[in-house]
Amino acid sequence: MSERETHLFVFRRQGVSLRFASADRDVTIGEHVYTAAQIERDAIRQTAERAKDKLKIRMAYSVGVTEPPTGWPSTQQVGNWWRPYIPSDPITVTCLSWNPDSEDPPRVEWTGWAVQPVYDDAQLELTCDPNPPAGAAGNQGPKLQRSCFKTVYSTGIRGCNLVAGPLEVAGTLSAVVGNDITAPEFADAPAGLVGVWWIDDDVLHTAAVVAQAGDTLTLDDATGLAADAEVTAHTAPQFTVRGTLTDVSGLTLTAAEWVGTPFALQSGWATWTRSDGLRESRPITAHNQATGQITLLWAGEGLESGAAVDATPNCPGTWAACAARRPDPQNHYGGAIYRPSKDPILGGESMSWG
Repeated sequence: MSERETHLFVFRRQGVSLRFASADRDVTIGEHVYTAAQIERDAIRQTAERAKDKLKIRMAYSVGVTEPPTGWPSTQQVGNWWRPYIPSDPITVTCLSWNPDSEDPPRVEWTGWAVQPVYDDAQLELTCDPNPPAGAAGNQGPKLQRSCFKTVYSTGIRGCNLVAGPLEVAGTLSAVVGNDITAPEFADAPAGLVGVWWIDDDVLHTAAVVAQAGDTLTLDDATGLAADAEVTAHTAPQFTVRGTLTDVSGLTLTAAEWVGTPFALQSGWATWTRSDGLRESRPITAHNQATGQITLLWAGEGLESGAAVDATPNCPGTWAACAARRPDPQNHYGGAIYRPSKDPILGGESMSWG
């Protein structure tokens, strides 16, 4: 690497990207600004054994609860992604190199995932792995077993194709008369549409559906809509239950909407949006349907009274559970309900059909 080359770093979590430069001043390249930071990385290794190709990145970080006299380090937000709560989603890392004397764009030298943070009083050390944190197992096709092998709310050969949230139908309006909006796409929409949303000048607008007939929806207020507008109509959530928190006690959350839910929320997961726009998710370890209380596996930022939390039930993978979720379980159940659950030879049972 040339002496003039500068190391650049990009950390990504969901829709947030943090860019840093190992330099004494900010670096602007195209439309991106790389903030000057106390950050460095080890030399990159690429061997035949990817498990040995881990990379360590060190950056300034203050573990104190009060702001230092010199201000928070520019890389403080990266460390805050793991403190005080570990994230529920992966964080990717891209390492680049750039020569300010050249007109060439930055070169990507390494990509991977941040998997292990280590803190001391003034520094964060991240161990980054080129391998994804969740390994992909092979030979994961259908299995001959009594319980269902499919993944709930997933698609493909291993998915059951249920939709946890609302069903959505996007359409381009052909006519707007009063509060009636018409779009050809609505003719094939599922019954039970409850709302419509659209974006105008980067502003999100919503309206409730009060009537549905063919390709026409009647809204409670269609102000601002005109022909050729693009809108999205949606049903109520299919399985997810949104609750407004009335009490938070440790890992236990309470919401009136979680009383008497159609399906138990235990073994499901809770999801909410933090004030910074990040979506967090936690496994649900217990659900009291009488009191509307759920217990999470670990806490998270933004869980306070008044917050909106989506709780989604899991599926136990039984025939009864599939029948409760679908009118035609025989077309979707992935298990073998007639497969013997006992070894007939060891149990001394007859194998005769007579």
